[in-house]
Amino acid sequence: MRLAGWRHGVLVMTLVAACAMNLSARAGDAAMRMPAGYVVGVDISAADPDTAAYVLREGQEVPVQIGGALFDGDQVVVREANAAVTIETVNDRHMRVDAQRSPHPIKGELPAGGRFSAFAAMIGELFRGRPEARTVNLIGRNDDALRLQIGRAVPQRVVPGTRLWVGWQGGVKPYTVEIRDRAGGRVLATTGASGRSAVVGLPREASGPLVLAVSDAAGAQVHVDLLADPTPPAVPAWISDGAPTPAFGQVASALWLLDRKPAEWDLHAAAIAAEAGNYGAAQELLLRLAEGKRPSR
Repeated sequence: MRLAGWRHGVLVMTLVAACAMNLSARAGDAAMRMPAGYVVGVDISAADPDTAAYVLREGQEVPVQIGGALFDGDQVVVREANAAVTIETVNDRHMRVDAQRSPHPIKGELPAGGRFSAFAAMIGELFRGRPEARTVNLIGRNDDALRLQIGRAVPQRVVPGTRLWVGWQGGVKPYTVEIRDRAGGRVLATTGASGRSAVVGLPREASGPLVLAVSDAAGAQVHVDLLADPTPPAVPAWISDGAPTPAFGQVASALWLLDRKPAEWDLHAAAIAAEAGNYGAAQELLLRLAEGKRPSR
């Protein structure tokens, strides 16, 4: 009886060890999988968000988190009638999953999703509340003083032919944005603005040291120094490869540039983000840059 019991105990321990190894292998497999996309927006008004929506993964309910990766075989489940989860995936592109579209299966794999996941989480931090309902509003605190925060850290390198985005705070509208030759003061480009942001085109023939200046109706003026440079840092290919949509990739590219030291490509990064149009994360990034806040990871 003792021998039988001992054998039974060995058998149980062997099965437990085998199960543990199997679970460990499955966990390792999951860690090695490439994402198929990401959660980019969550609209949940329920008191307990975990009951309103979740991601069903291998039989487990995973909380939805902005910037969270979605894998092949996942299902996005939305229970509450007024809740929604916005996703971007390799197959669905930009999609809003509500209770009527639930459960929504996730399929496919991004070619470089593993390396891209850190940037996805960083992009998620840029969202506040309901990103689809936000607009760029740089009125800020209505300070009296005209202030230009973006690009103030170091002289900014800019690529001739680029449409530069600039945002500021305070001042009295209307505003004028100019790009001038630093040596002779010749105006190379100018545009007016009634709000506190503008896009101004840098001529293709621009060269050497330049100045970008913003002036208001009261005569106040702020500026940043520019240097025309036709060769910006090459954004790694895995950023565009890992992004489920072009807009997502543009914001990621901007964040990669903002992470460079010294911070001499901030205006170029803002120009890339501005190309994403009304994309929620791009708007949040531009707003933070205008407020003088640099995203960090």
